[in-house]
Amino acid sequence: MTILVLLIKLKKLRNNLTFENNINKIRKLFISKKYNEVLKLCEKLINEFSEEAILYNFAGVSCQALKKFEKSIIFLKKATKIDPKNISYLNNLANSYTTLRNYADAEKAFINALSINNDNIVILNNFASFQKRVSNYPKAIKLYEKLILLEDKPYILQELADCYQIIGDFEKSKKLLNKNINAHPKFIKSHYTKSFSTNYSSDNEHLNKMIELNETVKMSIEDKIFINYALGKAYEDKKDYANAFKYFDEANKNQSKISNFSIDNTKKLFEKIKIFFKEKKNIKIKKEFNSTKMVFICGLPRSGTTLVNQILSSHSEIQTVGEISLIRKLIEEFFYDNDSISYDKINDEIKLDTNKLNNFFFNDVNFFLQKSKSKYVIDKTPTNFIWIGFLKIFFPNSIIIYCKRNYKDNFLSLFKNNLLQNQNSGWACNPEYLLDYIKMTDDLISFWKSFNKKIFYEINYENLIKDSKYEIKNLLNYCELSWDENCFDFYKNRKSNITTLSVHQARQPIYSSSLNSHMNYSKYLNKYFDKL
Repeated sequence: MTILVLLIKLKKLRNNLTFENNINKIRKLFISKKYNEVLKLCEKLINEFSEEAILYNFAGVSCQALKKFEKSIIFLKKATKIDPKNISYLNNLANSYTTLRNYADAEKAFINALSINNDNIVILNNFASFQKRVSNYPKAIKLYEKLILLEDKPYILQELADCYQIIGDFEKSKKLLNKNINAHPKFIKSHYTKSFSTNYSSDNEHLNKMIELNETVKMSIEDKIFINYALGKAYEDKKDYANAFKYFDEANKNQSKISNFSIDNTKKLFEKIKIFFKEKKNIKIKKEFNSTKMVFICGLPRSGTTLVNQILSSHSEIQTVGEISLIRKLIEEFFYDNDSISYDKINDEIKLDTNKLNNFFFNDVNFFLQKSKSKYVIDKTPTNFIWIGFLKIFFPNSIIIYCKRNYKDNFLSLFKNNLLQNQNSGWACNPEYLLDYIKMTDDLISFWKSFNKKIFYEINYENLIKDSKYEIKNLLNYCELSWDENCFDFYKNRKSNITTLSVHQARQPIYSSSLNSHMNYSKYLNKYFDKL
């Protein structure tokens, strides 16, 4: 062996040792969450080791942690190009695409990873979560069923039970929940989910189990929240309103401990929106927009939005994407600056002939609907009432339906349900904030009415319950839709996936037991009811 060959081998060995030492350093920095340092070191090393996929991967996941998702995709695409069989890199790439709502490319990356290893638990779980995110519950169910065969874990059984519940197959959901509770009695979320489908006026067995768990098991704060809401619901079924209130109140107090909601920030947002529209008497309405007519069903959560969605989506000409919160996400992405809405950004966008908000919105909606066409599509995100003025600018052909319910009943329904879990509504778990939020909502709706009396159609929950056929006919007339008997038999509708707390109620015929329900709790909540 010549001296030259030996020198080359020694240099290569030193380079390998240097590289390994740097990778170990990167790992330690990453574990310590020093993502900027990881990124800086990776970018430096890439100049010397340009074909080392692991460097691009570390740079990519550090960018994810720093919320630089577009940059993360550049690094992760390079990692997967160098090492196309590495499913971890493909998984990371899919996650970045998902965050940026590039769903088609995310799906391709997940499918590619599963073609390499169809039994990888992490990929299967992430792909199942992805399918839930894009409202493809049949695909999510298949993936979770495969996961159960590979790893019979309680969280997988829970996810599968949730999916079956969302599509309306309550029997399968209940069987899975019972299986989970029997095998994993301390998995509290399954008890919580089961409580929605259990009538405790005739079932003491599960109630006694939950009482025992609550008294004997050391729980996380999240599990305490679940068990207290479930116990509150159980005692309400038994008409024991004193105990029901006690547990609902405890659940809300625990919710408040983990909520980062700011009522002041929400007040500022509402005021800034009103100021913007007060100063804009002749706002330019966008002329470019998708021909599909959006129906935005909004209102306070628990005001009947799910019921109206279920009624309208029963019509043969309507599809629904359910509660997707996409308008808020797009407005924050396009029109926010330093966590606050920017008048300049809105004005700049309004001046343009193009319609970015509309285009991006329909890119997502079309993926959710799997490219199937419909004349009308529903988005039933309740809090879209905040953005009513913007909806009329960027979706000029849209229909806006505002659901209003007796505020006292609405207050109670919000107080006794886990809104932070389902809709990230931190204001609902604090009675003072809840009172303020309802008043702020009423004020904003009054503002929208003063701005334009015909800006939306208001449907009253109590009227809908008392004279449903008349109200449904009026609703269809407003939407310029012919009568469809399916709308009256809405509870048979399986077109919609119901992800909200009303999943069971909306699949039943109309009932009136919820009217004036606040009276059962007047002893405990009258100081708030009196202000509504």
